[in-house]
Amino acid sequence: MEAAEYDRMARVEERHWWFRARLAVVRTFLKKYVPPGQGLDCSCGTGLSLKALPQWVQTGADLSDLALKHTRQRGLNQLMQADLRQLPVKDAALDIVTSLDTLEHIDDDEQALREIFRVIRPGGHALLTVPAHPWMLSAHDKALHHVRRYRYGEFKAKIVAAGFSVINYRYMNTALFPLVAGVRLIHRRSEDSTSDTENVPLAPLNFGLFQIFALERLLLPIVPAPWGVSLICVAKKPSS
Repeated sequence: MEAAEYDRMARVEERHWWFRARLAVVRTFLKKYVPPGQGLDCSCGTGLSLKALPQWVQTGADLSDLALKHTRQRGLNQLMQADLRQLPVKDAALDIVTSLDTLEHIDDDEQALREIFRVIRPGGHALLTVPAHPWMLSAHDKALHHVRRYRYGEFKAKIVAAGFSVINYRYMNTALFPLVAGVRLIHRRSEDSTSDTENVPLAPLNFGLFQIFALERLLLPIVPAPWGVSLICVAKKPSS
């Protein structure tokens, strides 16, 4: 990710509708499917989810010095600098691993999924989110150094190939999909390399977009979503 993006993320993510709403949806899925336990957030970015989800994740991992610096500024110090493809964690050491919009940054995402599987105890869980639809790749993805966006079946197949059982898997950010897709297509050929989350929208718009996306926390666990900007998965490592 561009270095400036870490600074922007740290500046806006506690107020920006997208970060806040994604966190609300993730928290709902964790409450519904994943018992509290010893967990790792990788990659933790600038620390918002690590700070907000202490029942499930207490340690953060990231490859970026700058990301870890921002996380420490939130008062979070249980951190490790690590590559998700080779975590300095013992086999079957954790109950939970979260990875929120990380795997799309990694060339060998299948190795990263195998590594997540390795460090989770039998019966433990992973919660994963990634961006959907390769045709939506745009300047936003370029700024964030995304290697890919995922097809629905592709990501699920990789999770299963790593050894996991899929508990719940679906699109998210569904209601805003037409708007976001339109903006991404307009900017697809742009030479600019800044993300869509660079600034917080004006308060009424920011509030409205948050309410629309966050409403999905009430619907997504039970109502199938036919499309969406992202994919979310709760996966379980078999007990035997």
